[in-house]
Amino acid sequence: MSQALVKALSRLVEVYPDSVAGSRMTPSQKKQLEAFNHKTRCVQITPKGRGVVYRIQDMDVAAVELERLAPEQHVSSSVPQRTVNIASTRSSKQGYTALDVSYVLAKTVANPLWEVSGVPTEHLNAATEAFGVFSLEVGGERNSHLHTEHSIWLVENQALFDRLDWLPNNEPTTVIWYRGQLHNKLIDWLSVPERAPIVYFFADYDGVGLNNYRRLKEKLTERAEFWMMPNWKAFLLRYGQNQLWVDTARDFVSFERNSQKLLAQSSELRELVTEMQKHGLALEQEVIWLNEQ
Repeated sequence: MSQALVKALSRLVEVYPDSVAGSRMTPSQKKQLEAFNHKTRCVQITPKGRGVVYRIQDMDVAAVELERLAPEQHVSSSVPQRTVNIASTRSSKQGYTALDVSYVLAKTVANPLWEVSGVPTEHLNAATEAFGVFSLEVGGERNSHLHTEHSIWLVENQALFDRLDWLPNNEPTTVIWYRGQLHNKLIDWLSVPERAPIVYFFADYDGVGLNNYRRLKEKLTERAEFWMMPNWKAFLLRYGQNQLWVDTARDFVSFERNSQKLLAQSSELRELVTEMQKHGLALEQEVIWLNEQ
């Protein structure tokens, strides 16, 4: 199903019986239109000047094809975008697919202070106490005025979210599980300076984890910190994994290429990157509990 053809045919239908200059269409639209015309002969293509103009010469065929590709192009703006996509492309995944909000799971530790527009709220602590976890909506107006005077931790894997005995201290904090890929909406939500004084980032020591940190650091600057687990160098050499290194090598290269300034500012992170590269190893964050062995 070609959105380029839908747009090209729609434009021709709108101006019918007039024509549209080829210069007003994208290369993809012209290619799709010419392929469609090769099968149906319903579009007249006429040389004009240094280019060509397109004009529908069989409206019935064009209308049937447009109906097949896009059953309904005039949908109320009040319905969700993916509903609009189904109406106009028959697929929710065609067209604009980004959702307005995203959701993350979080839990509080030791009753951190959260405020809404400067007014203290116990809702997050109460939800953690009652249910063990709460869901946080980010990306919309809801929670845009929510902020804390304590730290926030971002963890990649569920085991680190299920058990919090790995935390380095008992200070009040909030832990968010971001499930492997750090969503742009979460980064944007955290980037508000008043959101939290510091955001600790704890991920697998691999290309994906490093790249996620780079994206976070670009937005939060000095408020984001990559957490180095105790004994990380010994862990890397003893428990590091070559296959994980290989699987995330492209992300590692991307991180290194785009993080020269960041690496120059952090000697410890630079050392980690050097050791990973030297040995061809990556390290999963669940190794943290082997500190107790």
